[in-house]
Amino acid sequence: MRPTDQELRFRPPRPSDQAFVLRVGRRVFARWSRDPGQTLASMMASERAQMIVAEEGKKPIGFAIVEIEPLGHAYGPWETPAVARLDAIAIDPPEQRRGAGALLLAEAERAAREAGAVVMMLLTARTNRYARRLFVRSGFLPLQQVERAYANGDEAVEMFKLIG
Repeated sequence: MRPTDQELRFRPPRPSDQAFVLRVGRRVFARWSRDPGQTLASMMASERAQMIVAEEGKKPIGFAIVEIEPLGHAYGPWETPAVARLDAIAIDPPEQRRGAGALLLAEAERAAREAGAVVMMLLTARTNRYARRLFVRSGFLPLQQVERAYANGDEAVEMFKLIG
């Protein structure tokens, strides 16, 4: 059963969410990181990071971490543009494949736009077909391949999307 906009809610993180994020992140990102818990903790600690928690009912089912970096100067039609980087997005495995990831990604884009971002960048494993399919369906375009980007030696695909 797919979550609807009324069933799935997005909110800022609470202190109690850290254990959830680390548990899900360790499970989802274990293939590509030597220590996904430490990597996620570092992402969450960044001053520029915004975390979004997706919950169904009162139960967290996913999260996204977006880092916003102001360019510091005008660019084209934008006076104060920023670049957003989707550092992590994950849905708890039992909740996957029901559309929550696409809704969470759209919410991450909305939050980035609200923070002044005009483009969103991300890096995903070339072998992670499910994530790549989600990103392509959401309008992300491949920019370049990055060799040996992950601890297991996998290549990554850097992707971007204009959001502003």
